[in-house]
Amino acid sequence: MLSISGPTLVLWLHVVAACIWIGGQVTVAAVIPLLRGRDALAQLVGRRYQAVAWPAFAVLIVTGVLNVGNADLRWSQLLDSPAGRTLALKLGLVGLSGLAAGVHSFRQAPRPGGGTAGSAVTSTVLGSISLVAALLAALYGVAIVSA
Repeated sequence: MLSISGPTLVLWLHVVAACIWIGGQVTVAAVIPLLRGRDALAQLVGRRYQAVAWPAFAVLIVTGVLNVGNADLRWSQLLDSPAGRTLALKLGLVGLSGLAAGVHSFRQAPRPGGGTAGSAVTSTVLGSISLVAALLAALYGVAIVSA
Protein backbone atom coordinates (compact mmCIF):
# COMPACT_ATOMS: atom_id res chain seq x y z
CA MET A 1 0.00 0.00 0.00
CA LEU A 2 1.23 3.51 -0.80
CA SER A 3 1.85 5.88 2.08
CA ILE A 4 0.14 9.25 2.42
CA SER A 5 2.78 11.97 2.52
CA GLY A 6 2.34 15.59 3.55
CA PRO A 7 2.37 16.83 -0.06
CA THR A 8 -0.19 14.16 -1.02
CA LEU A 9 -2.47 15.28 1.82
CA VAL A 10 -2.12 18.93 0.76
CA LEU A 11 -2.95 18.07 -2.86
CA TRP A 12 -5.94 15.99 -1.71
CA LEU A 13 -7.26 18.90 0.38
CA HIS A 14 -6.79 21.16 -2.64
CA VAL A 15 -8.79 18.81 -4.86
CA VAL A 16 -11.58 18.42 -2.27
CA ALA A 17 -11.83 22.19 -1.85
CA ALA A 18 -11.95 22.62 -5.64
CA CYS A 19 -14.75 20.06 -5.80
CA ILE A 20 -16.71 22.05 -3.22
CA TRP A 21 -16.04 25.40 -4.94
CA ILE A 22 -16.80 24.21 -8.47
CA GLY A 23 -19.42 21.57 -7.69
CA GLY A 24 -21.30 23.96 -5.44
CA GLN A 25 -21.40 26.58 -8.19
CA VAL A 26 -22.79 24.04 -10.65
CA THR A 27 -25.40 22.90 -8.12
CA VAL A 28 -26.46 26.43 -7.22
CA ALA A 29 -26.63 27.37 -10.90
CA ALA A 30 -28.97 24.43 -11.47
CA VAL A 31 -31.17 25.14 -8.44
CA ILE A 32 -31.51 28.94 -8.34
CA PRO A 33 -33.50 29.26 -11.59
CA LEU A 34 -36.09 26.93 -10.04
CA LEU A 35 -36.44 29.36 -7.13
CA ARG A 36 -37.35 32.49 -9.13
CA GLY A 37 -40.14 34.22 -7.28
CA ARG A 38 -39.16 32.50 -4.04
CA ASP A 39 -36.61 35.09 -2.97
CA ALA A 40 -36.37 34.00 0.68
CA LEU A 41 -35.60 30.42 -0.31
CA ALA A 42 -33.11 31.52 -2.99
CA GLN A 43 -31.35 33.69 -0.37
CA LEU A 44 -31.20 30.75 2.01
CA VAL A 45 -29.71 28.48 -0.65
CA GLY A 46 -27.14 31.14 -1.55
CA ARG A 47 -26.16 31.75 2.07
CA ARG A 48 -25.85 28.03 2.78
CA TYR A 49 -23.61 27.61 -0.24
CA GLN A 50 -21.48 30.60 0.80
CA ALA A 51 -21.03 29.09 4.27
CA VAL A 52 -19.29 26.14 2.63
CA ALA A 53 -17.85 27.79 -0.48
CA TRP A 54 -15.80 30.62 1.04
CA PRO A 55 -14.00 28.35 3.54
CA ALA A 56 -13.29 25.98 0.62
CA PHE A 57 -11.90 28.92 -1.38
CA ALA A 58 -9.65 29.80 1.57
CA VAL A 59 -8.44 26.18 1.68
CA LEU A 60 -7.76 26.42 -2.07
CA ILE A 61 -5.58 29.49 -1.53
CA VAL A 62 -3.61 28.01 1.38
CA THR A 63 -3.11 24.60 -0.22
CA GLY A 64 -2.35 26.23 -3.57
CA VAL A 65 0.51 28.18 -2.02
CA LEU A 66 1.80 24.98 -0.39
CA ASN A 67 1.45 23.06 -3.66
CA VAL A 68 3.72 25.53 -5.43
CA GLY A 69 6.59 24.42 -3.24
CA ASN A 70 5.52 20.78 -3.45
CA ALA A 71 5.69 21.01 -7.27
CA ASP A 72 9.26 22.39 -7.10
CA LEU A 73 8.14 25.71 -8.56
CA ARG A 74 9.59 28.96 -7.27
CA TRP A 75 7.63 32.20 -7.03
CA SER A 76 10.67 34.13 -8.21
CA GLN A 77 10.70 32.12 -11.44
CA LEU A 78 6.97 32.24 -12.11
CA LEU A 79 7.33 33.32 -15.74
CA ASP A 80 10.61 31.53 -16.51
CA SER A 81 9.23 28.08 -17.39
CA PRO A 82 6.17 26.55 -19.05
CA ALA A 83 4.98 25.23 -15.67
CA GLY A 84 5.51 28.66 -14.08
CA ARG A 85 3.59 30.43 -16.84
CA THR A 86 0.81 27.86 -16.55
CA LEU A 87 0.71 28.50 -12.81
CA ALA A 88 0.56 32.26 -13.41
CA LEU A 89 -2.41 31.76 -15.72
CA LYS A 90 -4.06 29.46 -13.17
CA LEU A 91 -3.57 32.06 -10.43
CA GLY A 92 -5.16 34.72 -12.62
CA LEU A 93 -8.14 32.44 -13.23
CA VAL A 94 -8.47 31.67 -9.51
CA GLY A 95 -8.43 35.41 -8.81
CA LEU A 96 -11.05 36.03 -11.49
CA SER A 97 -13.26 33.25 -10.12
CA GLY A 98 -13.01 34.60 -6.58
CA LEU A 99 -13.55 38.19 -7.69
CA ALA A 100 -16.64 37.38 -9.75
CA ALA A 101 -18.05 35.23 -6.95
CA GLY A 102 -17.27 37.92 -4.38
CA VAL A 103 -18.96 40.66 -6.38
CA HIS A 104 -21.95 38.39 -6.85
CA SER A 105 -22.08 37.33 -3.20
CA PHE A 106 -21.48 40.65 -1.53
CA ARG A 107 -22.84 43.21 -4.02
CA GLN A 108 -25.21 41.49 -6.41
CA ALA A 109 -27.08 38.71 -4.62
CA PRO A 110 -30.51 39.07 -3.01
CA ARG A 111 -30.49 40.97 0.26
CA PRO A 112 -32.20 40.18 3.54
CA GLY A 113 -35.60 41.80 3.63
CA GLY A 114 -36.16 41.28 -0.09
CA GLY A 115 -34.91 42.73 -3.29
CA THR A 116 -31.62 42.39 -5.04
CA ALA A 117 -28.70 44.67 -5.57
CA GLY A 118 -28.67 43.89 -9.29
CA SER A 119 -30.39 42.13 -12.15
CA ALA A 120 -30.75 38.41 -12.74
CA VAL A 121 -28.74 38.83 -15.95
CA THR A 122 -25.81 40.40 -14.08
CA SER A 123 -26.05 37.67 -11.48
CA THR A 124 -25.95 34.99 -14.17
CA VAL A 125 -22.98 36.62 -15.90
CA LEU A 126 -20.99 36.90 -12.66
CA GLY A 127 -21.79 33.31 -11.70
CA SER A 128 -20.83 32.11 -15.17
CA ILE A 129 -17.52 33.98 -15.10
CA SER A 130 -16.71 32.53 -11.70
CA LEU A 131 -17.57 28.99 -12.75
CA VAL A 132 -15.78 29.03 -16.11
CA ALA A 133 -12.68 30.61 -14.55
CA ALA A 134 -12.69 27.97 -11.80
CA LEU A 135 -13.07 25.14 -14.32
CA LEU A 136 -10.18 26.48 -16.40
CA ALA A 137 -8.06 26.94 -13.26
CA ALA A 138 -8.72 23.28 -12.41
CA LEU A 139 -7.70 22.24 -15.92
CA TYR A 140 -4.43 24.16 -15.70
CA GLY A 141 -3.84 22.76 -12.21
CA VAL A 142 -4.10 19.23 -13.61
CA ALA A 143 -1.72 20.22 -16.41
CA ILE A 144 0.84 21.41 -13.84
CA VAL A 145 0.59 18.24 -11.77
CA SER A 146 0.81 16.10 -14.92
CA ALA A 147 3.95 17.84 -16.21
